Amino acid sequence: MPIVSKTVEVTADAALIMSIVADFEAYPQWNDEVLGCWVLHRYNDGRPSQLRLDMKVQGFEGTFIQAVYYPGENQIQTVLQQGDMFAKQEQLFSVVAMGPTALLTVDLDVETSMPGVPAMMVKKVANDVLEHLAGALKSRAERLAAG
Repeated sequence: MPIVSKTVEVTADAALIMSIVADFEAYPQWNDEVLGCWVLHRYNDGRPSQLRLDMKVQGFEGTFIQAVYYPGENQIQTVLQQGDMFAKQEQLFSVVAMGPTALLTVDLDVETSMPGVPAMMVKKVANDVLEHLAGALKSRAERLAAG
């Protein structure tokens, strides 16, 4: 079960970064791997609790239904409920404020449902996806912070 993690320093405040992470329906605007994202259900407070994501990653297209959790302040977690290619897919976005900047950490834990795929290959693809995601999120936050 490969686990990959990426931490980047972002020149934006934690609240802005978390608002970008929480605005799931806007993901296609800044992450070219997300073809579409829809909120299927919400908690009583209005925050998304379930999503549908249509993705295209390294030539593979898939549709995923994900549960959304908010485990701590400045944390958002998504957990795969149903989808193509993966038996398990969990992401945790965490942001730590550091004055005028913030540290964004994205953790990804995946297990493929495709038989015979070596764990090292899954980890490499997961790491590439995570690099792209963290970089795109950092760019979006810094553009918005700069005005």
